Parts: sequence; structure tokens; C-alpha cells
Amino acid sequence: MTTSNNSTVLKDVVAYVDVWSSDKMANYAKPFAQQLQEMGAQVSKTFNKQVTHVVFNNGHPATWRKAKKSNVRLVSVLWVGRCYDDGVHVDEELYPALNDESNPVMKNKKHRCMQPKDSPEKTPENDRRMKKKLDKLMKQLAPKEPLVTDVSPIIIDEENGIVYSPALKRSDYMAQRLKDMKDKRENLSPTGMCSFMFLSLFQTMRTLVMTSMPTEKQHTVTQVVKALGGFSIVDRVCESTTHVVSGGHRRTLNILLGIARGCWILSFEWILWSLEQRQWIPEEPYELSDQFPAAQICRLQRHLSAGEHQQDLFQGQPAMFVSQHSQPPTQSLVELIELCGGTVCRSVRQAGICIGKYSGRRPEGSRILSEQWVLDSITHLKKLSYDNYDLE
Repeated sequence: MTTSNNSTVLKDVVAYVDVWSSDKMANYAKPFAQQLQEMGAQVSKTFNKQVTHVVFNNGHPATWRKAKKSNVRLVSVLWVGRCYDDGVHVDEELYPALNDESNPVMKNKKHRCMQPKDSPEKTPENDRRMKKKLDKLMKQLAPKEPLVTDVSPIIIDEENGIVYSPALKRSDYMAQRLKDMKDKRENLSPTGMCSFMFLSLFQTMRTLVMTSMPTEKQHTVTQVVKALGGFSIVDRVCESTTHVVSGGHRRTLNILLGIARGCWILSFEWILWSLEQRQWIPEEPYELSDQFPAAQICRLQRHLSAGEHQQDLFQGQPAMFVSQHSQPPTQSLVELIELCGGTVCRSVRQAGICIGKYSGRRPEGSRILSEQWVLDSITHLKKLSYDNYDLE
């Protein structure tokens, strides 16, 4: 990574942006194209020979094939966000794009944007009235005694609550686009609209979980949830949890529980954008589907299921006994296995599989597998071979 002025971070990049919602109905390319341009990159409207990078999320199969054939770098939207936030040209290998060929729910979906063509966007930079309104609003919201340093993009004031620091320049596109959607009654993607409908009908029922989150970010999430409403925050994923927000990309117990329950698994950026727009915005551009591909599949399955969602990953597997010395703790592994359709027995004598170290007597023919077999199988949403996890 090389540190540079933010306006020249990606000066050598020519990008083609093919970013869509998970149902492939809504084109989300513009906010990412604008961020790229603010970092000095050129954004091409066509995939030509000058293109060096393709920003890809739920995009066209032809784009993916052409990029592979041309040996062009395929990156996820998270790469754009990380470059923008850190002010550096981040290593592309850390944020590879993924296609949806392995996603049985979305594999055959066709791209079909139902939204009318955009009119020229009004922003404070090109519209004096809007700039005047924005300046007045920011003056009203300016905190009297910020409790954090200017290094943070978030300013927290005990009297006024949480506000976004005007010192951190971010795209105004999303705010205007969301307003246009409301004015024109355009369609959000079904999964996104379902989220908003759920929010309006059940505010008090939904819970949000934070994971891999340093204290400062936790405080930010808490303040945003308090300001925007619609969620209560809990420590652990449970039946009422719909959103898991991660401050990093580590696989945690809450991430796995969120996958098993079909929750949204989102980056911290979703919180920041919602704060900037002062409303909960569509989740799809901030879903961590590159890091946890099973999350999007399980979330879509939950959305498409008419009743209570139940995974069948471990259905048909022998009954499992979980060792009392297992890591993660026994009860957590039991919950994960049962959420994914597996059967757990209390006695090792009834088990065909023992999860975790166990030195006592057990039925002939039973196997002892590492806890990682459960965790990795859920991560990949696939029953992995026993052979690589055998503890005998």
C-alpha cells in the first residue's frame, strides 16, 4: 500500500463498475463510481482496453468472463470503500470480487433495472439552494463540545447526540438518490424493501448484533441505533436478530450464528452511510458476501421462505455428541448444529460423530471430528469431508 493525497490515490486506475443489488433489479454503480472519481480514478462507461479494474458485485456474467480473459483486476465494492476511508491504494488481493455461479438462489437471475433513467443529480457543489440548505443544517447540528478528537469522522455530543463530521467529505449521491426513490416511488430491491417494511411493522422486535468491533465503533453504532430507532442491540445473535454488523472480517461465533439464522452480515460502512442519510438505507451494497458467501445465500433463503427458516446443512448426518471441552463452548456448537438441521444427542453412546476431543469409550464405527468441521461447513454451506478434520 502506498500513502497518497486522497484525490490522487487511484490516479493510475481506469475502472468499470458493474454493481447491482442481490436480486439484480437495482443498479448500485453510481455511488462507487463517484468515490473512485474522487480518488483520481477514471471511470469508464464501457469495458474497453483501457480498463485496469472492474468493481464487481452481482454483475453481468459477460463482464466477469471478459475481465478474466483480459486479466483485469476484479475487486469488490469493499476495496473501493477501504481505499476511500484509508486514503491509500489498498492491495486488491485483499478484496477480490466473487461471482454468483455457486449461488443456487441467484445463479439464473437476469439483470433488469426497473428504475427510470436518472436526471442530472443535484448536489451542494452544483446547486446553490441545496448548498445553502446544507450549510444551514450543518450549522444547526454542529456540536458544542465534541467528546472525540477531529481524527474521527464521528462527532458525539451529549446534548445533540451523534452527528457526522462535515470535515469528512463523502458522496452526496446516496442521500439524493434515496430522496428521488421516495419522490418517484421507485422500487427498491425486494430484499431491501422487505427490510424497510419489517422495520415499520416490528421496530420493537428486531435486534442488531455487533462483532469484531472496537470500543469507538461500538459507541458509534449504539448512538446511531438510538438516533434512528428500529433496533435494540444485543450481545449475541438470537431469534429476533436480523442484522450483524462487523467491524472487521474475522469469522466469529456471532457471524456463524448470523449465517445460520439468515441474518444480514454487514460492514460498519452501512452504519456510517445510514448516519449520513439519517435513515436506514438499503443493505445490499454493504453485505460481506465476499468474505462470507454463505451469508447471502442463507439470507435470501430466509427471505424466500414463507415460514420459519430452517437450514438443512447437517440433515441426514449421524447424531452428534459435542464434547464438554469443545471450543467454541459446547452450547454454542450445539446451537449451530441444530440451527443447520443436525441432531445432537446428550450421550456419546448414541452418537455417530463426536465433535471435539474425547478420550472415553464410544460406539464402534463412530468418528471424532474437530470443531472446525462444523465451523468450516457452515462458512462454506457445504458438508465437508471428514478426513481433513479427523482427531483420531
